[in-house]
Amino acid sequence: MSSPAGGLAGPPHPLEWPVYDDGVAARVAELVTRGRTFDYDYGPELAGLERSFAERHGRAHALALTSGTAGLLAAYFALGIGPGDEVIVPNLTFFSTASPLFLLGAVPVLCDAGDATGNVAPSAVEALVTPRTVAIVVTHLWGHSCDMDALRAVASRRGLALVEDCSHAHGSTFRSRPVGSLGDVAIFSVGGRKLVSGGMGGMLLTDSEDVFARACLLTNFRHRTDLTIDAVRYRPFLLTGLGGNFRISTPGAVLAQSHLDRLDELVEHRVANVSALSSGLGELPGVRPSPVAEGVTMGAWYDGVVEVTPECPFSRDGLVAAGQERGLKVRAPATRPLHVFPLFQGTAPDWSPQVAAAVRAAATVNDRPFPRSAELFARWMKLPVNFLWEQNSPLVDAYLEAYGDAFSMARTA
Repeated sequence: MSSPAGGLAGPPHPLEWPVYDDGVAARVAELVTRGRTFDYDYGPELAGLERSFAERHGRAHALALTSGTAGLLAAYFALGIGPGDEVIVPNLTFFSTASPLFLLGAVPVLCDAGDATGNVAPSAVEALVTPRTVAIVVTHLWGHSCDMDALRAVASRRGLALVEDCSHAHGSTFRSRPVGSLGDVAIFSVGGRKLVSGGMGGMLLTDSEDVFARACLLTNFRHRTDLTIDAVRYRPFLLTGLGGNFRISTPGAVLAQSHLDRLDELVEHRVANVSALSSGLGELPGVRPSPVAEGVTMGAWYDGVVEVTPECPFSRDGLVAAGQERGLKVRAPATRPLHVFPLFQGTAPDWSPQVAAAVRAAATVNDRPFPRSAELFARWMKLPVNFLWEQNSPLVDAYLEAYGDAFSMARTA
């Protein structure tokens, strides 16, 4: 039997994540019926989601927002990052880890990948520190925690803020501590196909009263600010905020809460499926599972990857094509090295002098090779993690059988 594209028919796939149960759908329908699709105050849906995130990560403050990108912008703003400041960010990350810095006139300084996970090495981060550096941002890529103890030591030694981008890493831990609890500020995406998803949403976590207040003022106004900001010096601004309106919707909060309440179960299923698939593929010649560092436990496995080495009879693109011909949902990762994007090569918008100046400065400081990032991206194949949410997913065996067939054909060709 052939697929519409002319290849072999592939295995049936379940619904793609995010998936919600009937009880959650009923609660969202009730909000719609009651006209409670927004929250200008601080109702139970919003307050409950923030409280759950804060308690799970041991943080004093949580702020729910429209997206992880909005959370990163709020974090950078709240830390006082501004024109001419340099911020060290990973080269291998989603572009929104860095792009909000341009809006503030700040300069992202890219750090090459340090190991096979794609994460940065603390020594490489420290080598990029200059007198203009004000912060370090790390992404726990694919769900792999960075070495947060070493990075915290660098930040403390150099007097820098440390920001965690946890958008890939719901449920991951470093030395038994949850990611999101280890930096001065942590940001989670709570939208799209993340393991905790409200459709669109984000979450900012911090222990700093000042960072929380400034982020809240950027993204909210009365009555939310009046109800949750206690510091007297911010009271003149509570009515208006600072112009932003980045609040998550009440249906979004309910949807995200339903996943957060089940996160341990969801992580268990995702990790078991991805581990079984990647280790099975790792038995094929030239396919290497993504390594998990000592002291790290994986959570969401967002965009889980395997590395295609020169010993493989296929190139990365050839292995992707062999899978797609058999109906498998594999591809190159969407997350690619930032240095290849026009913004980091000096293509500056002419409508904003502040942004243009930051873009030009970023092109200058990042005018160097990033060999490890480029090498890893060229070798990575993305696994179908968004379909591996069921317990004991039948896709694992189906994918292994299909790739076993592809390798058999390659050996006899």
